[in-house]
Amino acid sequence: MQDNTPNYTSPTKPRPGSVVTGTVVRVTDEEVLVDIGYVTEGVIYKEHLALDSIESAKDTINEGDKLKVKVVKYIRNDEQTDWPLLSRKDILRKEQIDEFKDELEVNGNYEFKVKKAVKGGLLLDYKGIEVFLPDSLIFLREEDAKKEDLVNTKITAQLIEKKTEGRNTNLIANRKQVVYETNKAEREAELEQLKEGQVVTVTIEKIKDFGAFAKITEHIDGLIHISEISHYHVKDVTNYLEEGQSVEAKIIKIKGNRVSLSLKALEETPWEKFLKNYKVGDKVEGKIVRKMQFGMLIEVEKEVVGLLNRFDYSWNPNENLAGEVEVGDTIEVEITSINKKKKQFSVSKKHLEYNPWADLKLKKGELVSAEVVRIEDNGAVLKVDEVEGFLPIGEVSSEHITNLENELKPEDIITVEVKDFNPKKWHLVLSKKSVEEKKNRAVYEDELKENVSANQSLEDLFKKFKK
Repeated sequence: MQDNTPNYTSPTKPRPGSVVTGTVVRVTDEEVLVDIGYVTEGVIYKEHLALDSIESAKDTINEGDKLKVKVVKYIRNDEQTDWPLLSRKDILRKEQIDEFKDELEVNGNYEFKVKKAVKGGLLLDYKGIEVFLPDSLIFLREEDAKKEDLVNTKITAQLIEKKTEGRNTNLIANRKQVVYETNKAEREAELEQLKEGQVVTVTIEKIKDFGAFAKITEHIDGLIHISEISHYHVKDVTNYLEEGQSVEAKIIKIKGNRVSLSLKALEETPWEKFLKNYKVGDKVEGKIVRKMQFGMLIEVEKEVVGLLNRFDYSWNPNENLAGEVEVGDTIEVEITSINKKKKQFSVSKKHLEYNPWADLKLKKGELVSAEVVRIEDNGAVLKVDEVEGFLPIGEVSSEHITNLENELKPEDIITVEVKDFNPKKWHLVLSKKSVEEKKNRAVYEDELKENVSANQSLEDLFKKFKK
């Protein structure tokens, strides 16, 4: 590199602030005398000889060395002669800065000290070199900070522009890119440590209508979808979670950078709780949640529903349970079956009741004793053992009856014949007329045996008997 510094060989007086090249003529521990072409030598004290402190000027300078120096000022001695006070510091500092500038390469990452917040960005310092960091390149979108917070701190940024215009070099840096790449690398490292099925402690960061975002590690967030919060139906996420809350969650899926979390995966399902608490034969109270043509759905635990088949409403086929209850009503039932594989169970109401027809053994034509319970328009209700049967008005007597109350009264005990019996349908039809006809028939047959002759026909005898 060509040195264009003027070499003064005449007694021309260099101006203060000018840089000249001179020759070292004498060196002591404390100072160096340099011939700069002026009538008197200039002096450099050891404090101005180097950027760092030195013990002795002799450690760095020798007589005869060529030195580039800066004229600081002139000092008049006792002989009224001006002699130049010289310094090497500014020259060395500029040379050092030039070296540091050469170190800076575009796309390289460097550590800077933030000097000042200014309009449009930040002023950075790199070993005495000023670098500009624009506002748009300071923070990532997710960083919640102000540029003033970085003043007097050290940051790492990428040099993205280096332009020299005349004596000036414009340097521009980008912090955001460095933070992004750093976060990306750390995120990838953290992501490698996560596995599906792993249980992690997370912090709820944001709650949305569709679920909640939770922080898993420093750079990785996961989504807890509303369907993964609880085994029960969730309408409002805030009823279960709040921002800042720490919870345990299970990683159920990792796809690319997306991590899906579940809270309910760590809890027993309603079905598992049901199996733990109930067994076949248990009597439970259930809420009717739906009525259908073939039965009802009964909720015995929260969101655990069993089927009450219409055939299990009552032993009495004539009872209309569906018409007597409404959705939301609570009824007592018995668990009659559990299918663990299909996660289904059945309940029965009639199994809680005694079926009086189950033990009743009757045959058609059999004569039984019955108590009159009540008189109705078309007949009478009779009790046989513990069940009720019906005596039609036409089966009361062979004679025409205009007023049944003249024939029967409540609490009367009468003998009747079983005309029809179906215990499954709770159906029993009785006849008093048949008993009387059988009795008359028996009397007639006895009379026939005593009075029949060869000259009499059976028709004649029957007419005679009726008279």
